[in-house]
Amino acid sequence: MCLVLNFKKSITVIALSFLICRSGFTGETELLISAASSTTDVLKALIAQFEEYNPDVRITTNFAGSGTLLRQIERGAPVDLFFSADQLTMAQAVQQGLVQQESVYNVAENQLIVVGRTDLSYPLADLEAIAGSNVRLIAVGNPDSVPAGRYARLALEEGGLWSRVSSNLIFTQNVRQCIDYVARGEVDLAFVYATDIRAPREHVNHLLTINLSEPIVYPIGILSSSKHPEESSRFITFLRAEKAQEIIETYGFRNFFDLPR
Repeated sequence: MCLVLNFKKSITVIALSFLICRSGFTGETELLISAASSTTDVLKALIAQFEEYNPDVRITTNFAGSGTLLRQIERGAPVDLFFSADQLTMAQAVQQGLVQQESVYNVAENQLIVVGRTDLSYPLADLEAIAGSNVRLIAVGNPDSVPAGRYARLALEEGGLWSRVSSNLIFTQNVRQCIDYVARGEVDLAFVYATDIRAPREHVNHLLTINLSEPIVYPIGILSSSKHPEESSRFITFLRAEKAQEIIETYGFRNFFDLPR
C-alpha cells in the first residue's frame, strides 16, 4: 500500500490482515496455542519441528500461568489448543465445556524444586529449613493461578510449613518470574520446576528436589471453539511421534504419553 493512512485506518488494515490470515485465504492455517510459561522453550522447539513437516500450518503462542490462560479462554480468546501445567486447570476447562474432553492427552511430567541465590550464607538441608530465621523472602507462583504455586503450597502444607513461612512469600504471575527474582537477588529462594534450570542460570543454585504426593503432569487439549480442529489434532498426533518425544525429554521433561488420559 502506497497511500499514507491515518492511525484509525492503519489499525483497521492490521485487524483485517489478521482475520484474513486466520481464515485461511493465504492457503496457510494459523493455530494459536495458549501454554503454561514453563513450556516456553520446549514448545518453541516442538513447533519448529512440526512446521518443518507441515508447511500449511503456522503456530503462534501465548504464554502465561495456566490459571491466567484459562481466564483468557473463558473471556473468549481465539485459542485452538490449551497446554496446561497441571491437570486441575485442564479439568476445569473441560468441565466448563471450553476444551473437548476426548481431545485431552497427558504430554509430559515435571518436578518441583527449590532454588536459591548463589551467595546465600546459610545451608538448606531439607524443606524444614525453609522456615528458618535466616530465610528472608521466598518467591512462589500465586497458588490461585499458577500450578507451580499450588504445588509449592501442597508441599509446604504437607510439611506443616505453610503458615510458618506465609509472611515470607512473594507471589508471582508465573514460575519464570520466580527464578528471575532469585537471579536478580530480590529473594533468597524460589519454588520452580526442574526444567527451569535445565540450562544453568547465573546466580541461581538448585538446592532441593521436592517429592510431591501428586505428579506434575502437563495435558494438552483442543478448544471446543477452535475453527481448526483437524490441524489442532494433527499437532497432538505429532506430539506422540518419536521425534517429538525426544525433544520433550531433551528439555528435561519426562514424556508422559504412556499415561492414561
